[in-house]
Amino acid sequence: MSKLDNREKTLDEFFRKNEDSKKNRSLNNTNSKSIDDYFNETSKKKKHKKGFVEKVVDFFRITSFKNKFDENKVAVNAKHLEVSGKSHSPRFWRKIQNFFIKRFSFEAGVDILDETSVLYRKNRVIRNIIFVTNIVFLLFTLIGSTGLERNVNLIVTFVIFLIMFFAGKSVKRLNMEKPRTLQKQQMAEYISGIYILMMAVTVYIKLRLTLGDTMEGGFFSITQAGYSLIYFSLVVIALYQDPKLLNVIFKVTIIVMTIIHVVILYPLYQYAGNFTELWAYMSSNNGAVIIDLLLRTLVLAIFMVGLYSTVKISEDINNKRKSELVKRQEVEKDFKSVVSDVFDVITVYKQRSEDKVEEDNKKACKRVAEMSAKLGSFLGYSSKLCQEIYDYSMIHIEKREILNTDDFETKDHLEEIDYKKIREKTIIGSVIIKRLQLDKKAEDIVRAHFEKTVNQDFIKEMNGIQNNRESQVILISHIYEILRQSRNYKRELKHQRAIDLIRLEFTPYFDPQIIDRFIKYADDFESIYYHLV
Repeated sequence: MSKLDNREKTLDEFFRKNEDSKKNRSLNNTNSKSIDDYFNETSKKKKHKKGFVEKVVDFFRITSFKNKFDENKVAVNAKHLEVSGKSHSPRFWRKIQNFFIKRFSFEAGVDILDETSVLYRKNRVIRNIIFVTNIVFLLFTLIGSTGLERNVNLIVTFVIFLIMFFAGKSVKRLNMEKPRTLQKQQMAEYISGIYILMMAVTVYIKLRLTLGDTMEGGFFSITQAGYSLIYFSLVVIALYQDPKLLNVIFKVTIIVMTIIHVVILYPLYQYAGNFTELWAYMSSNNGAVIIDLLLRTLVLAIFMVGLYSTVKISEDINNKRKSELVKRQEVEKDFKSVVSDVFDVITVYKQRSEDKVEEDNKKACKRVAEMSAKLGSFLGYSSKLCQEIYDYSMIHIEKREILNTDDFETKDHLEEIDYKKIREKTIIGSVIIKRLQLDKKAEDIVRAHFEKTVNQDFIKEMNGIQNNRESQVILISHIYEILRQSRNYKRELKHQRAIDLIRLEFTPYFDPQIIDRFIKYADDFESIYYHLV
């Protein structure tokens, strides 16, 4: 409902200083010179010169704000385009975007509390990544060097292809086979992790043996790219966010990379006949072999520590997220139960056992609403406010059917749209409760006056309940309605007797203007009453 009309002062107006306009004008003239002097003096002060660091911070702050602003603007535009059904991007590019989201998104319709479902989705995404990676692996295996008379061995490439094919089939079978158990998904996870690591190692060994380390330019960079594939495979494995899997993979990686370093990268086994020969080889060229091995091992160790830390942090965040989700679902159950109980109470409160009594109650509410809207017009209220008074008078009748939770009872957990619906229902429920409180107030006032139990404390208590002008308009209409009807503590009264009682007994509860208008146009209210009987 709207607030009081503009004729009532707001609270801050009582505390506002009502100074004479001439006094204000003289004060402004007196202070204007001192204010101008102050600003002139301030403008002459030397401004603080920002240092380089402050300028960099300001740049990133402004950039961050602009990005955030742009993101919000883009989000609003995207929402508008979604509602209007239009889009600036062509349908072809949107299909490509949806294609990648569907195949490479981890949380596409996944219940994160279901560990099997989460791991199943991860396995599917990793399978898609491995499929693309396999193509890259095959391209690397087809590279040869005619200059060194080291051509591509198609048998090796074919064998690698067979390994890729059967490994992919095995992982797909474990991933997709029903029933989808957690054990199957874990097996697919470990097979995928070990497979992509071993395949990266195989491709690097093939490139190393094919191209060697004597090539210059592009072929040398391809060999190093093959070495970086091993690091790429570790990143793919880290996408599982499973510290146990990473722990196993890291141990295997350390063993495998050590073998590669001492057998493939530097053939130390050829000089391992005795310590003197081995040391002489390793310390040649100012210890280049030792330095290279140490740096490679150090970089690998640091890389694995970084990956493990990232995965561990992600796991902790996910665990906390799951914990919060579990708590949220528990609160949702209690919330749905409480909301359902509140709605049931509101519905039952005005429920009647007989259809005729229920129909009479609806007619009574209709009469109260019509009289309230009419009285509002007599008080000079706008048509919009009169309509709001009418709607508020009828809300507990017209909106009662909305108060149910049947749409949410079958759901395990609520979605965002469900919260919006429940919020709308609870807002309507709170308004209905206030409306029923006004009904009870009218009943209590009439009964107290007929039973002669009215005192100053009772009047003060009643005036503390919804005592704004709009509520008084509805209340006086309701009191008239109650006086015209029979109750167990009184008989029904004639129109003139009801008007007399309102003028003599019920004036402490109303603004004098409301009492005056109701009595002055009493005939109009009587006609409304008889018209809707």
